[in-house]
Parts: sequence; C-alpha cells; structure tokens
Amino acid sequence: MLVRNLLEKYPDSFFHMMTPGGYVDLAPEQVKGLLKGESVKAHPGVPGYDMEMDAEELLNEKVHSGRWGNGAFYLITDYVSGQEEQGEEPQGLREAEEAVKNDRKLKERLKANYEAYITELKEKPAGELIEMAPEIAAAGFMYKELSVEGAFGEYAGYLLQFENPLELLQDSWLDNENCDRHEEIGHMLWDMKDKGLGIGDYPMAEQAGEGAQGQGMSMC
Repeated sequence: MLVRNLLEKYPDSFFHMMTPGGYVDLAPEQVKGLLKGESVKAHPGVPGYDMEMDAEELLNEKVHSGRWGNGAFYLITDYVSGQEEQGEEPQGLREAEEAVKNDRKLKERLKANYEAYITELKEKPAGELIEMAPEIAAAGFMYKELSVEGAFGEYAGYLLQFENPLELLQDSWLDNENCDRHEEIGHMLWDMKDKGLGIGDYPMAEQAGEGAQGQGMSMC
C-alpha cells in the first residue's frame, strides 16, 4: 500500500510518519493539502531543521508498517523498488484500521446513548432532576471526554461489548468519585496553604466584617 492510498482512505485523520526523508507530522488539513499536491515539512527529529518534502515523493512511498494510537496513525514508510510486490500488506496496518473502525463506532454508540439519556431526563420532574445531579454530571463528563477524537481509543473494543457503554462509564465514574478522598483533600489543602491560594483574589474574613479569627464574634 502506498502512502497515497492510506491518506485517501482516511483524509480526516492525523498522521505521524518516519520516512526516508525525515519525520512528517500531518493534521487533517495538511493531509488534504498533500493530496492536492502541496509540499509538506519534514524534520530530522531536531527542532529548527525543517525541510520541504515534495508531495509526489511522499505520496508514492510505500507504507512499511503502521499502528493506531492517541487518535493518529503512526507509520514507517520507504521507497518502492521495482522488484517489490505491490500488494504486500504493511505490518500492523490491518489492526490499526480495525482500531480506527472501533473508535468511530464507539463514538456513534456513545452519542446515541447520550441522546437517549437526555430524552429520558426531559420527562422527569424538577425535584428528581436535582437529586440526580451527580449522575447527570457524570454522564455528561464521560460523554464529553470520550468524544474527543482518538481519546481512549485503545479501550473501544472493550466498551463496544456493551449495549450502553455510557451507562457503564457513568456508574464506574460515580463509584470512583464516591471512594475516600480524605488524603487527596488533605494534599489539596496543604497546597492551597503553601501557595497562599485565594489571597488577594477572594474577600478576606476582615473584609466581610468578621474578627481576625474568622469566627464573626467579638470579645467583651
């Protein structure tokens, strides 16, 4: 498979390539530009030493191997020699494409789960919604975090086993939030005191008409 073939198949993806001419990093808009014949920047792995790479040169290189992770394809490319078998499958690319498919399928399912959940909430009275605030916040938080392109894509296969992965994520997050946070709160308070957080940004007790001890009492 040529680089051209893979980019045409996934024009909205991010790519990180190690090529014979240097490292090439492409965002979706650069992928589309490259396919139109625009040159790209390559670098030897050292900042400040970018070089122009011709579009046709890169597009006609073969994909030697590939993987998917953190929302991007990671490729190793090479020049094509006349004796090579053009139909040879790049190492790891089949697994990478399967991961992309699962990642997109998970986002579609999470979207459907979230929309159905919101529809259910609209039928509930205000009092019940107030009591459900932590649950609602957990669902919104998990949906937002996993909707980011490429976020936690390595877990897509596991989550797709479930009809409603959002419900599982929501419940698991709530269980995690309900565990003992005493040590974390203690560390937060120590950090606040050590850095003097809030001083100058929030009204002080004296400004609120309280005594120096912050008790709101005066001695007589």
